[in-house]
Amino acid sequence: MMAKHLISAPDPALYWALGAIFASLVIGSISRFIALRNAQESRRRQRLASLRTWWLLAIAVSAALLAGRLGICLLLAVASCIAWFEFTRMIGARVEDTTAVRAGYGLIVINYLLIALASAPLFAIFLPVGSFVVFAILLLLKDEPKGYLRSSGSLLWGIMFLGYGVSHAAFLMALPAAASGPLGPAGWFLFLVILTEADDIFQALVGRLFGGHKRHRIAAVISPNKTWEGFLGGLLIIMILAPLIAPWLTTLDQQAGPFGLAQSLQPWVAPVLVAILISIAGFFGDINMSAIKRDAGVKDSSKLLPGMGGIIDRVDSLTLTAPVFVYFVSWWTG
Repeated sequence: MMAKHLISAPDPALYWALGAIFASLVIGSISRFIALRNAQESRRRQRLASLRTWWLLAIAVSAALLAGRLGICLLLAVASCIAWFEFTRMIGARVEDTTAVRAGYGLIVINYLLIALASAPLFAIFLPVGSFVVFAILLLLKDEPKGYLRSSGSLLWGIMFLGYGVSHAAFLMALPAAASGPLGPAGWFLFLVILTEADDIFQALVGRLFGGHKRHRIAAVISPNKTWEGFLGGLLIIMILAPLIAPWLTTLDQQAGPFGLAQSLQPWVAPVLVAILISIAGFFGDINMSAIKRDAGVKDSSKLLPGMGGIIDRVDSLTLTAPVFVYFVSWWTG
């Protein structure tokens, strides 16, 4: 019964949603080709490489969604494991940390297995408690106190964001509150991903368009390209976008919430609140990883994704937007 549920046929409406996403990619691709006609060759190559990567990511996410909860768990488990690899190399893990680093992969896989089995209580506590205990024991058994605090803190920090934080996106596929809606759990997953990525994209676009002078930087040392113009622009755009797509993907527009909202307010209050939370959480998720990269002295976590960097560079915002969204949905619909 569990296996059947994991690989059940997707809702036919999901095909329409994915079709709309690919149609948007086609429009975006045409726009990018037009915009890059007179660009410098190096910039043109970088932007086109990024565009190709967007297409590959869209195909991978679509295939995972069509495979249901198991597909999303497999996709994000692979992403978290690659991100863990990038992170441990980036921070320069000690030789004494090798066993703990290897154990991290096992902890991440078990974490996603718990989601696949819809074991919510175990998922909630396994990685936070399990990694704390496992890393402490494995590092202490090496009998090397020098660098112990840095290693234990770094490994816990990395696995909590790249393992536990990101996995909340997969947990939407097993969250009872996300079971309803036009597309079922897949719609809630898409809602989160679309808003997170749209916020990232429009923060960058608006920042370049209106914040090119860089006088209004938010974190000048950690992330010099982050400006108030970009942040507010991205926020405004997804505040408009969220109420538009919520009825197609979720039931947020039908929820009175804990405050018993009037029916006339329901279509936009929860989606707008979600947009605000996702924009703020995405910003801090992004600059959190930027701080780690700057501390490690690297620009990108790897070169795995042409034009974008590594997996960490792609999921940095999701490390915080996913848990924030899950907890908001649980609270609002509870």
